[in-house]
Amino acid sequence: MAKKSQTEEQNVELSETEKDALDVQKAAAENKSSGKKFKLADPKKSYQEAEFTLAGDQEKELPEYPSDQLIARIRAGFIVEA
Repeated sequence: MAKKSQTEEQNVELSETEKDALDVQKAAAENKSSGKKFKLADPKKSYQEAEFTLAGDQEKELPEYPSDQLIARIRAGFIVEA
């Protein structure tokens, strides 16, 4: 049998947070809002960037084009679906 190269697809189990982040990326790629609201996992923290800010218990839809940093925060579980 031939060995799989590192670039070949592998089956990977995604967490719900990672699935949400992928949905956000897909919606952004399709140039539309996901319609989902997001909040901070820990309301004592805050997140701020040029076009998106969350603080406390605030819930917001993501911007039309979420930044890579914002998507990374969703993947990490820092920002979660409300």
